[in-house]
Amino acid sequence: MNRFLLKLIVAIASSALAVGAPARSSADTRVPHAFSCSWDSLTSDFAGRDQLPQTPVSPDRWYSTDANGRYLNGGWGPQASALPPPAVPQDAGCDATTWRRERILAVAMRYIDTPDNPLGLQYRHHHIPGWNPPASTNSGAAEENPDTDAPRGTSTWDGGPGLDCSNFTAWVYNYGLGIKFGGDVHKQFAGTAGPMGSRIPPEGPFEPGDLIFLHPTENASEASHVVIFVDDQHIIDSRVDAQNVPGVQIRNRSGWYREAVLGAWRPIG
Repeated sequence: MNRFLLKLIVAIASSALAVGAPARSSADTRVPHAFSCSWDSLTSDFAGRDQLPQTPVSPDRWYSTDANGRYLNGGWGPQASALPPPAVPQDAGCDATTWRRERILAVAMRYIDTPDNPLGLQYRHHHIPGWNPPASTNSGAAEENPDTDAPRGTSTWDGGPGLDCSNFTAWVYNYGLGIKFGGDVHKQFAGTAGPMGSRIPPEGPFEPGDLIFLHPTENASEASHVVIFVDDQHIIDSRVDAQNVPGVQIRNRSGWYREAVLGAWRPIG
């Protein structure tokens, strides 16, 4: 077995088996991708990038509210900064395109929601992962990109850290490669959110790191959800709840995840 794949499987399996951890049900918490690049080349700069400001908003304003009691940006919190692109390490052990694709997977997997992962994220209507409001941000704010195939409720506005589906994909590309596009799922699908790359048809073929857009079951003409393609059997996304597990997870690409595809974008050339 590829040693980098083994390292990831052990790390995530350890989280899932933590004392008192709930059963992970049908979502696939293993890492299905056999990485070609050196794991160190994909992750060695994470500590440095974690020190970059996630937002241009000064920390003393992160939790300020307006006259209506809303946090910044209608309850969504601070907007993300545009982060600098990293250089592809010379000792990566793979070509530059493969490194960029695997870099996106490595970044996305940092945020898998397991009981002992301090970076794990729930589904929340936030722009940056570091924003951690102590109370609900739902002060009459509209849901711009609701997860229309998940149970309705106010959990998407609860306190605590998290990212919704399209702010998750936007953050992963921003943090991972310095590719900055907006977090609105409709604009991402339309290709107007920023540098979305090349459009891929609904039937693919897809590559690791591609952003696949799905439609709600009741309306096949609009995008309501976006996921990161891992391989033909797996994706990574942020959902309120899917396959009986919440938040950011590796999930099986089956059922709705396979049948409701509208198309994809490939930000990596």
